This record gives sequence, structure tokens and C-alpha cells, in this order.
Amino acid sequence: MEQAVLDRVAQLIRAPAADIFRPSATLKQPIKHVFIIVLESIRADAVPLNESLANAVNLNFTSDTTAETVTPLLSSLWMNSVRTIASVASSYTLKSLLSIFCGIYPINVNFLKEANPENILYEKCLPELLREFFPTNNNESIFNSAFFTAARDDFDHQREIIDKMKFDTVRSASNIYAEVGYVSDLGMFGPADPYILPLLWKWIDQNLAEQPTKHLMTSLLITGTHEPFPMPHNQREDEYHYYIYEAHINGYLNALHITDKLIKEIIDGFISRHLYNDTLFVITSDHGYVFNDHGREILGLLSTPLESAFSVPLILHNPHLEAKQLNGQFTTMDILPTIMDVLLSSIKSAEHPTNQLLSVPSHKLQSILSRYEGTSVLRMPIAQQPARHTFQLSNPGNSYIVVKQYPRKLTYDVANDQVHLYHLGYDPLELVDLIALDHAITASHPPWVDILCDKSRIRKWKGLWQNEKVNTATQHNLLFENKTLLSIEKSNAINNSSVHLMDMLDWADQAFEVARLWKNLVKQRYHYNSDVVSV
Repeated sequence: MEQAVLDRVAQLIRAPAADIFRPSATLKQPIKHVFIIVLESIRADAVPLNESLANAVNLNFTSDTTAETVTPLLSSLWMNSVRTIASVASSYTLKSLLSIFCGIYPINVNFLKEANPENILYEKCLPELLREFFPTNNNESIFNSAFFTAARDDFDHQREIIDKMKFDTVRSASNIYAEVGYVSDLGMFGPADPYILPLLWKWIDQNLAEQPTKHLMTSLLITGTHEPFPMPHNQREDEYHYYIYEAHINGYLNALHITDKLIKEIIDGFISRHLYNDTLFVITSDHGYVFNDHGREILGLLSTPLESAFSVPLILHNPHLEAKQLNGQFTTMDILPTIMDVLLSSIKSAEHPTNQLLSVPSHKLQSILSRYEGTSVLRMPIAQQPARHTFQLSNPGNSYIVVKQYPRKLTYDVANDQVHLYHLGYDPLELVDLIALDHAITASHPPWVDILCDKSRIRKWKGLWQNEKVNTATQHNLLFENKTLLSIEKSNAINNSSVHLMDMLDWADQAFEVARLWKNLVKQRYHYNSDVVSV
């Protein structure tokens, strides 16, 4: 029975099965190279910029502020790409990189314990996976991989975790200093982002000069949009724009505007090198950012479970990839399977000239989708499946645990041992904690909540999270016999005129137990404290 419970949890935390033979987009030419750009702190309503960011702080943008004036390049890419909104696995950058590059969850502990030598990454990260799937005749790889950032890599074991991902080449601030001498910091982490570009072009040019047939997997972490959102030292005063009359957000948008220019320079560099048509550009962010949204006194990311901390843009761009808006509950853990889907589909010229994605070796793609918990966003899900469960860890990793099965969201406040429950369909701003509703004051209940519920049914979660004792029979009942988790949700529609509180509380019971099992399962996979953690 215990193994059955674990298998059930493993099933619940996977993305819904994909229909390999039903692509959700069209790719007209094969892809040779991949370039992953990870922006710092870019929330979903910042790229492309839209009114929800201004509404979140109850202000207006200035009259000439549009998505095109703040981020002309990124806004153009958005409209000419496969695009969607994704959730990150953590609002702590280095943990989030694990989900992007390795397709795995981080551990719900504070800071980067995943980098410890005794803890293993429980699946291969993209650089190593490319070596496995794309070998040469002499058992090398057709891919060279590299990770670039202008930031110093000595913060919280950053270099150690990047080394664990097994990139062929890593370049950071120390390499900038070696090339040009000391450069003063811009912001918190090191030199300004443009200083890394000469090293990036040097690596690309040298690789292709030595082996013109080589495939490149390049990645770049851009930190210029990290708080405190500094302006470049050589920035003229008249180059500072007034997008909104709130200093912190305006600084953020100015930093984003400068980053947009940097990305344009990168795209132009690929065009001039005749690499643009052969490259899949993947652009996303490590996490969002919170600007005292909707009256909350929360600025930044520390210990906040709000959606704006976790929702980010995801752009897949290539001139031969059909532009399309995708709607679904995607996460950054889907990036690795999606990249592998594109590259496997590009092994040979299309047997179906209309869509390269129809040429994928199905057994190889299926092996990826069976191995990783994410999915390819370029494949339609098989119909009639339960909505996926996703988990997020609030900065620095063990402050809030968030579990979602859209539109239902449960947050667990670790420090205060408190559970909160929201329905994002009716309450996207997370203003109504369904657990905290006072049953006696019906006038205060929102009209979309059917409150009819025996008060004795209100759950008692206090102390359960830290309790390592497992009642397998209770878990079996929650995960198998109660059918709430098996219900099929319509992610983009609200089907009922009201939410039944009893159903939400039943789901919260199950989701809380799934989260407890999930945190232990992830720790076991990493071999984290394996001598004491037991499921």
C-alpha cells in the first residue's frame, strides 16, 4: 500500500500525458542550435507590459507608455513566437535554474543545499542529456554547451550548481576581469550585463570556426533587472524614462528597457553570423516580482506566495516556428522537454514538409516525457485527464510551500504553521482565504462561495507538516477513494456559478497530504538527509 501511495503521488505531480502525434504548433525547418535567455525578476505582466501591472499598484502608466516603448524587441518577439505564461518552481533564482535547465524540482529547504556534494541532481540536466541523445560516431556529442553571466558566481554556491549541470564551458564575472581587468559593479552581483557579450561571441565564433557542423546550446543569465534596478554608469540623464510615477516600478521598467536593447544586440549578432534561422531562442525569467500588489505590504520576493512572484513569460522563437499563443498550466519545468522535442524533431528533414514536429522519433520523445515531470508545450495533451499539480517554493526555499491544481491553490506558511486556500478562477488576486471565512457572518461571504458546510468539517492542519509519521491508510483514502483529485478541471473557464466550500476543503485535505509526500519524495531523490527522511 505504501508503494501504491508513492506511485500515486508520482503520478499526480507529472504533467498530463501528451499526444505525440498532435503538435500544437508548426515548425517548417529543422533547428540546429538553442539559446536560452533567463531574465531576472520579470513578472508575466511586464513582458509584454500590460495594464495589470499598473492596476496591481493602483496607478496609471504615463500617456506614451506602451509595451512597444518599454520593450520594443521583446514585445515584437512575443507576437511573433510561440508564447505563454509559465509558473516557476521557486522564487529563489538558483533553485529556479534547476527547473529550467534540469526539469526537476528543487528541495524545500532554505538556500542552495542542492549544490552540496552529497546531494545528487535526480535527472540529467540539458547539457548532459544532449550528449546522451546526440552522440557523434566517436561517442562524443554534436553539441557544445555553455553558460554565461556577467554576475559573480560566488553567491550561495552558484558555481557549484552550474558545474553540477555539466556545461562544457562556464563564463562569469571572473572571466570578464581576466579579459579586461577590474570592472566596477552595477547592482548587487557584478559587472553590467553587456560585459559578458564579447566572451559569448568569442565562444560561438571559435566553436564554429573549429567545427562548422557543431551544434551549440548557449545559455545566458541576465541580472540587470534585479533589484535595486540600477542604471548603467554611462547612462545620460535624458535617457531615463518616466513610465509610471512610482520610483521603484519606474526603475524596474527602465532596467527592463535597457535589457531589451541587450537582447536586440544578441539577436542582431545571431543574424550577422547567419545563425538566426537555425536557432531556437527560449526566453523566460527565473521568477516574478511583487510591488506591494493590491494593497499588500510586500515588496520583493522574500516569503511571499503571491502569483506575481511565480508567473513569468515564456517565449519560443524561431522564424520557422509558427507564432501562436498557448493557453494552459505550463511551468518552467516544461522547457527541457520542449527543447528536446524540437531537437529530436530536427534530426532529419521533415517527412511531412508542412511540419517538422511530425517527424519526431516518437519512442525517443516518449522516453523524455516518461522520464521528466514536465511536458512539451508543443504537443497537445491527451483529452480527459486530471489537471496537473504544480509546486512552488517561496524565496529562500522553505518559507511558503504552494501547491496548485488550477484553479485551486493551497499555500502553507512554514514559519507560522498555517494553511491558506484560494480559488484563482473567481479570486485571481488571492484576497479571499476560504479557510478563514467566518461561517457565522454570511454577509461577508463573497457571492461565488457556497458556504453550506458543517463547521465541524473545518480541518485542523496544525502540526501535521512537521510530523514525519505516516498514516498509510489515511493517505490511501485521501489519494484513491476520495475522488476530488480525479476531477477534470477546465483551466480557462469557470463552469459553475459558485464554489462549494466543502469541495474546496476536501481538495485542501488532499493537496496538503500530497505536498507532504512530495517534499519527502524530492528529498529522497536528491539523497538529502537520506538517513533520516522517510516516506
